[in-house]
Amino acid sequence: MTEVSASVGRYLSTIHLVSAATDHPARTSELADALDVSAASVTEMLRTLEERDLATYEKYEGATLTPDGERTARELLWKHCVAENFLTEDLAIDDTEEARDVGHALSDDVAAQLRARIGHPCAGECSAPEEEFDACCDDVRGDR
Repeated sequence: MTEVSASVGRYLSTIHLVSAATDHPARTSELADALDVSAASVTEMLRTLEERDLATYEKYEGATLTPDGERTARELLWKHCVAENFLTEDLAIDDTEEARDVGHALSDDVAAQLRARIGHPCAGECSAPEEEFDACCDDVRGDR
């Protein structure tokens, strides 16, 4: 996974989720609404993501993740899912913001150990990267 800041990770994850939900490139307005930021902020970040080869962006068309951006977004979403399940199920803390922050901070090794402790955390909503996290069941992989 490419190392990214929490802000960049949030954009990558949101682009992935919006694109998956709409089946088209994530439009600036969709991202601005989902992230509760201005369209200008989204455009600025999309240019940054393009410079880092994490996304491609075309004005009036939207943003699409590159393979590296997709891989990074899926891993971050998977770690968020693991953290959210641990916080909710084991610690009785229901705070998705905290779970995202905790998930972003997890190393690959710690995330794998935490997943092993709590069992597989989701039914596919996290879009776990198939090649790295084989804990996803086959029917979840078939949805991608």
